[in-house]
Amino acid sequence: MRKTPNSKPTRRSSAPSAKSAPRSKQQPAKTETILLAVTGMSPAILTETLWALAQEQPPIIPDKIRVITTGTGKECIERELFSPSPDFGASTAWDTLRTLLLRGKQDSASRLLLDEIQTIKIPDAKSGRTKPLDDIRTVQDNEAAADFLLDEVRRITENPDTTLIASMAGGRKTLGALLYACVSLIGRAQDRLTHVLVTEPFENPGLSPRFYFPKQPASVHQIRDQKTGNVRQVKSTDARITLVDVPFVRLRELFPRQLGRFPGRFNALVKMYSQRIGEINLPKVKLLQDRSAIIVDGIAVEIAPREYSLYAYMLDRVKRNASTNILQKDCLDELKAFLPKWAEAFDLMSFQRTAADTWKGAIEEDLRKQFSSLRTKCKNAGLTAQIANLLPVKGRFGINVRIPED
Repeated sequence: MRKTPNSKPTRRSSAPSAKSAPRSKQQPAKTETILLAVTGMSPAILTETLWALAQEQPPIIPDKIRVITTGTGKECIERELFSPSPDFGASTAWDTLRTLLLRGKQDSASRLLLDEIQTIKIPDAKSGRTKPLDDIRTVQDNEAAADFLLDEVRRITENPDTTLIASMAGGRKTLGALLYACVSLIGRAQDRLTHVLVTEPFENPGLSPRFYFPKQPASVHQIRDQKTGNVRQVKSTDARITLVDVPFVRLRELFPRQLGRFPGRFNALVKMYSQRIGEINLPKVKLLQDRSAIIVDGIAVEIAPREYSLYAYMLDRVKRNASTNILQKDCLDELKAFLPKWAEAFDLMSFQRTAADTWKGAIEEDLRKQFSSLRTKCKNAGLTAQIANLLPVKGRFGINVRIPED
């Protein structure tokens, strides 16, 4: 290094190596809040819900809004919310509300973005196309609405970076009930289900002009009393809007492993949940290997070796998903064929081997005796409530139990 008079040697700075370089912290993904609303002929439900969310602490301004309605409902929304009106200074109710709620917000350009209004579709056999559903009147209409809502809720909840706020306040009661069901079926911990309440007379369709939110420009409204015919005035600023969170059971969290993949159709998903819930209530049964006994929901029931071998056959039928509706007399040959193969897994001197041999000349009467004896022993063990599932009934052959995994 070249030196100058009175100069001090300087150290050469070296950049930190790749191993010693500090790692930048990964920024968590931004959670997107989506308001999903069902509406009918009262579009004010949407504006009232958005206003109420903005008044919460902290205020909630959804990033996106998705509206599901019928064909006539869409026409009503377009007319009331998106058409210029003198009540809003030649602007629209939607633009006025959006301006109020986003005032002063830094990211206002990416908030309160309303997706194209979705109309529930039904197949039209004549044209071979789908068409908007005008109203929910038939069973087919109801099924189409349920599947449509489930698809939309699924689309939102499958994204881990979203928070769903589902509003069930609008539309026919059927739509609200179906939305409640869909959110219960696949909703998550971060999701909400809401209903909006407005003080009288602001939800009255006879109010002129119509009410949409408290600070709308047309703040003085007139309402005629149906009994007296008198007309009185009210101010929109006097309206009180209350957003109610509707509790729902998050069934999705109850069966994460058992369900795996959620069926696409509403009725199929409901059926799957019903089956899983039914399985939860079934008694859990296993055979002890070292002595002639069964364990039912943690309770040991001592039974005879012959009863033990018969129950081993019944449990095998459960594992094979065999029919529970078959007659007992039609199972004797299958029972006699099963037991020798089953017994081969045990020692020659085991009680299982001896028990299997006793069924070689069995008749239908033998089954009835064994079932009667098993029923008595289960009752004596305090399992009366489980007997309907533990043992066959009415001459049939089959049981409804859960077999724990080893």
